Amino acid sequence: MSDKLTTQQYWEAYYASNHINKERITSVCSYYDEFWEMFIKDSTEEQSLIEIGGFPGRYLAYLGAKYNIKPTCLDYNSDTKEIEGVFKVMGVENYEIMQQDFTLYKTPIQYDYVISNGFIEHFEDFNTILDLHVDYMKPQSKLLVMIPNMRGYVRFYKYLVDYKNLKIHNLKCMHLQVFKDFAKRHDLNINYLSHYGGFPIGVHQKLNIAQKLIFKVHRLLFKFVVNPYLMKHPSRFFSSSIIAIFEKK
Repeated sequence: MSDKLTTQQYWEAYYASNHINKERITSVCSYYDEFWEMFIKDSTEEQSLIEIGGFPGRYLAYLGAKYNIKPTCLDYNSDTKEIEGVFKVMGVENYEIMQQDFTLYKTPIQYDYVISNGFIEHFEDFNTILDLHVDYMKPQSKLLVMIPNMRGYVRFYKYLVDYKNLKIHNLKCMHLQVFKDFAKRHDLNINYLSHYGGFPIGVHQKLNIAQKLIFKVHRLLFKFVVNPYLMKHPSRFFSSSIIAIFEKK
């Protein structure tokens, strides 16, 4: 499939300086604990989990350590050492790494849980990519999708200080209706669907003097004043993410 907005080289460079650190992994992943509890059921029997575009594997390693679950990382990234290091530092020994292009690979098996985090928004035809996720779902399995929200005021902010990053995201998928339509196409139950998180202050590029001023003003305003409110009252104009949880009938 040729409608990717990013390349394999982009993602390998993006995560090249990622640190294999247990405290850092736990800090990042525990932010979503309320959703993991909603998503994964405790079981005495080992369950299966796959993440689409899972590199560098920190969510998989965190969940593998937290639950009785075998994580599988599907990603076309050529660096398996980073993933292996993340699993090792979290004490996860039973896992699988699949170096495959999701857009071309045909899965022979299905899983109890499927995660897609920051993936579909990097494609022009995001609906087709989203539909392919269902191939990985067992009956009564669950799918959790997280994507950034770059619409509303977030789009204006990123246009000013994070334009290159903005351009590699397809904003057309950042509507709740996209996920409602997806659930309807595949007869899935929607267990959760909402915007989530505070305003995304961070940027991915060097800033000039004017941009630094814009960044600092937003950091002061949102980090200490607005974001605590947004964590309790998410907004499609200001919150950083969209999170959806589906269940297969």
